[in-house]
Amino acid sequence: MEILLQLSKKFPLQSWVSLLLAATLLALPLSSTGKSIAAVLSVITIIMIPEFRRDLRFVLFEKWSLAALALFSIAVLACLWSPADWGDKGFVIEKYSKLLYLPILAVGFQDAKTRQLALYAFLLAVTITCMLSILKFHGFLSFFQFNPDRVFRNHIMTGFMVAFGTYLSFLFAYRHSGYSRYGYVLLGLLFSYQELFVNGGRTGYVLYFLMMGLLIVQLCSLKQAIVASLLVITVFAGSYSLSPVMKGRVNALVLQIKAYQQNQKDSDIGFRLQFHDYAHQLFNRHPLFGNGTASFTYFYAKEAPVPGWFWKLWEPHSQYWLIAAEFGLLGITGLFLLFFSLIRASFQLNQMRVIAFAMLLPFMIGNLSDSLLFYSGSGYFFLLFMALCLGEKVELDKNKRLDNRPSFRL
Repeated sequence: MEILLQLSKKFPLQSWVSLLLAATLLALPLSSTGKSIAAVLSVITIIMIPEFRRDLRFVLFEKWSLAALALFSIAVLACLWSPADWGDKGFVIEKYSKLLYLPILAVGFQDAKTRQLALYAFLLAVTITCMLSILKFHGFLSFFQFNPDRVFRNHIMTGFMVAFGTYLSFLFAYRHSGYSRYGYVLLGLLFSYQELFVNGGRTGYVLYFLMMGLLIVQLCSLKQAIVASLLVITVFAGSYSLSPVMKGRVNALVLQIKAYQQNQKDSDIGFRLQFHDYAHQLFNRHPLFGNGTASFTYFYAKEAPVPGWFWKLWEPHSQYWLIAAEFGLLGITGLFLLFFSLIRASFQLNQMRVIAFAMLLPFMIGNLSDSLLFYSGSGYFFLLFMALCLGEKVELDKNKRLDNRPSFRL
C-alpha cells in the first residue's frame, strides 16, 4: 500500500492523462486499434480524477457539449422508427457514440503542456507516415507490402491528416524563431511533398489548399496575403505539372464528370453522385424525422438503386445526405447546431483558436463528399482535435471561476 502511495505521488493521474492523450494522438495516424485503446484508457483515467469530475459537471452544460449529446440522442431515438435490424442499428449507434467522448476529452486537455505534448505526438506520427510513404513511392522498402498513399490508413484519412500536419508545421514555424522555425518549415515541405506528389486522394488535395488558404487569412496582412495566395496558386500549378499522381487524379476527375453527363455513371464520381441522389430520394419520403437509424443501408440493400454497386453500403459518401436520409430535418438541425456551437466556442479561444478553425471548417466542407463524422478514423480525428482546442476554454473558464470565488478572511 505504501508503495502505491509513493508511486501515486511520483506519477499522479494527471501525468498519466497527459501521456495517454499524447499516445492517442500518436496512434491516431498509425493504428486504429492503438488509438482506440489509448482513447479508452484516457477517458477512464480522466473520470478517475476527482478534480476533473468536478470540471466535467460544468463542461457538460456547455452548448457544444449539449449539442453533441443531442445528436447522439437523435441517432438512438431514430431506432424506434427504423426498419433496419438491430445489428445494423447497433453498428450505427456505435459510430455516433464517439460524440460522447468530446466533453470528457476536453477536460483532459485543459492543461497547456498536455495540449502541446499531444500536438508534438501527432506531428511525429505524421512524420513517420510521410517518411515511409515517400520511401516506398521511390522504390525503397520493397519488402513491405503497402500502397505509398495509404501506409496505415486509407488515402482519404491519410490525406486529411497530412494536410492538417502541414498546416500545424507552418503555423508553428510562424510562431517560433531560430532553428525551431527551420525545422517546422522542413516538416511542412516534407508533408507537402507527400500530399501533392505521392498521395492519390483528391479530398486531400482540396483540404490541403483549403488549409493553406486559411493559414494565409489567419496570419497575413492584405499585402502578404496577396503574395502568399500567388505562391499557393503557383504550388498548385507546379504540382499539377510535375506530379504524375496528382495530374492523373485531377484529369480522371474531369473525365468522370464528363462521362457522368453522358450517362456513363460507373466511376468514382458517378457512384458518389448516384448515392447522393438516392439519399435525397430517401429524405423526400420522410423529410421531418427521416427513415430511421441504419435505414440507408437497409433500403439500399432492399432496393438496389445503383446497378453497378453490389456491396454493402453504410452511407452515401456525404455526412449531410446520410443525416438527412436517416434523421431528416431533425438530424440536420442537430448537426448544424453542433457545428455552430463549436464555431461559437472556437471564437472564445486564444492560442488554439486558429487551430480549431483549421480543423472545423475543412471538416464541414469535407463532409459534402464523405461521411467524415460517421467514419471511425476521421470522426475521432475531428473530435480529438476539437477536444484539444476546447481544452483551452475549459482552462480559461476554470480560471475565471477560481478568480470569482469569494475569499474569506478571519
